[in-house]
Amino acid sequence: MNAVQLAQIALAPWRQRDRDSPWGRRLIAALLALGAIAAVIFLPPAAKWRAVPCLMILVLMGGWMALGANLQEQNHPTAAHCVPGHLAALRRAALLCWAGCTALVSLLLWLIIPGTSHGALILLGTSAVATFLLWSTRLWWLCLLLLFTWQPLLLWAAEPLAPLGRAIAALWQANTAGMLLLSLLAQGWIVASAFAGGGARHQSRYTRQSIMRNAMRMRAQGGQVPAAAAWGNQLAWIFRPFERLFQAWQQRLVARADNSNLHNVMARAAIVLHGQQHWLKLVMGIAAMVGLALLAFIGFWLVYRFDMAAMLVAGSFGIGMAIANIGLNPAFALPTALWHSRREQALLRLLPGMPQGEALNRAVARLQWRNFLAAWLLCELALAALAACSDKSLMLYLPLAALPCAALSLTRRPATMRPVTPMTVVVPVFASMALWGGLLVLVQLLGVPPWLVAATVVIVSALLLAWRWRRLVAAPVALPAGRLG
Repeated sequence: MNAVQLAQIALAPWRQRDRDSPWGRRLIAALLALGAIAAVIFLPPAAKWRAVPCLMILVLMGGWMALGANLQEQNHPTAAHCVPGHLAALRRAALLCWAGCTALVSLLLWLIIPGTSHGALILLGTSAVATFLLWSTRLWWLCLLLLFTWQPLLLWAAEPLAPLGRAIAALWQANTAGMLLLSLLAQGWIVASAFAGGGARHQSRYTRQSIMRNAMRMRAQGGQVPAAAAWGNQLAWIFRPFERLFQAWQQRLVARADNSNLHNVMARAAIVLHGQQHWLKLVMGIAAMVGLALLAFIGFWLVYRFDMAAMLVAGSFGIGMAIANIGLNPAFALPTALWHSRREQALLRLLPGMPQGEALNRAVARLQWRNFLAAWLLCELALAALAACSDKSLMLYLPLAALPCAALSLTRRPATMRPVTPMTVVVPVFASMALWGGLLVLVQLLGVPPWLVAATVVIVSALLLAWRWRRLVAAPVALPAGRLG
């Protein structure tokens, strides 16, 4: 493999980037720059210079993981089986990039950790992390397995594996260079083994990975994800109960169709308009995630018997952020759902009882705002319960900060909508996060009364909504969305 072929393989993620939507990359760069600036301002002088190497480590590991995912995508079964040298070129490129990433990160860690004499251990640990990240792009469940099993394994396997650990430590002390070389060679073999050479199993796994990549891409843009049958027998059973429940509800709604009832007409229209962002699909997905999280939490509690009250206090920020993201972020994706269902909306307007003109504009806007306000109220109640248990009320301002952002995002004129990108959802979400930070500054640092902050945000949101609502009602007919964009 020559340098040109290596460059073609290694630079493929950058050349395949979405040139029409650079805001994601700009946002990541801005966050890294803000992190460096914040470190320089707030960290002690002795730790300021370490912020830049830490950020460089994050960039290198993130870039290596993105490259690993792209290399898995390049490992097409047909090309690996039929194109001479393709599989060998992928493996050599992966080994070279793995070695380079490991060396650079190890050097940065050696610079960050003062006076360290364990360079070999740093190199071994860094190479192991890089190998794990590559395999996690092939087997998505590895991260979940590590998250939920490493503590129980340490608890239950510590005593039986203690003699083996002492023997390995003695070998490491006796011949550090030899053990390090042997470990790096073994990890290099594991890196090369991440790429298959074709066959039925490789084809099946590659198909599932392609479906998952497309589903994640479409989910980020609010589009239609594949049906349960498209995921294959190994994953279809996970989605099939949700599809059957939604089909049963859909049949019940159609069986009780009443074209003289606007609420019933728009409830049927919402199945098409909102697609994967339909409220029932979101409720089923959230219920499944909450149920799994509760089972995991109960399992950890049964094993470790930790103080639940202290756990809620210590993890209140993370729990609150998860509640806010699950409750509010899907509402900001409703405009993207309108864009992806625009082809069916021309026929939808012919539905008996479907409102027309300004009435249709009001009906579509009410449908979006009804979903948002229901999610907002449930999110606020959940955060209030968390604040009562943990005695921390900072997260209560996050749904409050989402109100003015929703007043601007959910009242855009659908007819003039432009093609959506992932940033269509990301911008209002990050705007609400920034406004939340501003509200915390007002309350915590400047001492503004909380009731005054809340009243001001609600009044400003109501004024924005009233102003945008008048423009929305007088705008061109909402459906089909994007026809004038």
